[in-house]
Amino acid sequence: MLALVLLLLNSTATFAAEIFVLSSNASGSAVRDLGPMFEKATGHKATIQFGNNPILKQQIEAGAKFDVLIIEPEMLDDLEKQGKIAAGSRADVARVGMALLARAGAPKADISTVDGFKTFLRNAESVGYTADGHSGMVFLRTLGRIGLLQEMKPKLRPVVGKPVQPMVASGDVQMYAGPISTPRPGTVIVGYFPEEIQTYVGISAGMSAAAVTPDVARTFLSFLTSPEATAVFSKRGFQQPVR
Repeated sequence: MLALVLLLLNSTATFAAEIFVLSSNASGSAVRDLGPMFEKATGHKATIQFGNNPILKQQIEAGAKFDVLIIEPEMLDDLEKQGKIAAGSRADVARVGMALLARAGAPKADISTVDGFKTFLRNAESVGYTADGHSGMVFLRTLGRIGLLQEMKPKLRPVVGKPVQPMVASGDVQMYAGPISTPRPGTVIVGYFPEEIQTYVGISAGMSAAAVTPDVARTFLSFLTSPEATAVFSKRGFQQPVR
C-alpha cells in the first residue's frame, strides 16, 4: 500500500473530489477492481463508464465530458492531436494478446501453432470480431498473413457498437477473435494466437484537456501505473506494456 499512500500525499488536491473516467471494455476486468482501490486510497470518487473503444472515441469527439480516458494508444494519440487529451499526459498501462473465445463447455483445442490455429478456424462455424475497432483490423490482417482471409469470409461476423463476448455466451456466434484477458461468464478462452503471428493490443490512459480537477486526474493516472495496479492487471490476465 506504500505506493498508494505516496499517491495521496503527492496529490495537491486538499479536498475529496469526483472524477469521471471513460474506460474501454477491453480493460474492464481490471479497471472495475481499480476504481474502489483508488477511492479507498485517496478519498476521491471515481465514476467509471465502460464502452467499446470506437464508441468512446466518437463520444469524446462529439463533446462528451470526462476527466480520464482509458483506451487503445492509437486512439488516445489521435484524440491528443485533436486537443481532447492533455498533451504529454499519456500513461501506458497494460497490453493484452489476441485470443479466440468460445462458449463454455466447448472442446479444448491446441492453437499454439500456426497450423493448429488455421485448422481450428477452418472448422469453425462462425467467428465474430469488432468491426469498428483496432482489434478487428488486427484479426483481419492476421487472417491475411496466414492466407485465410478469403476462405474465412463466409464465416466472419463483423459486429459494430457492442461487445462480442455476450454473443458468444448466448450462441449468436460460435466464437470471438479479439483482445481477451478474462473471459466473461458463459465463455472460455480457447487459446491465444500463436506467438509468431500474435499482435498485442495496448491499453493507455490520458487526462482530458478540460479536466475539472486535473490534480486528481493526474493522481488517478499515476495510480494506474502503480505496483498495486500493475498487480491487478496481471491477476486479470494482462501483461505489462512495452514502454
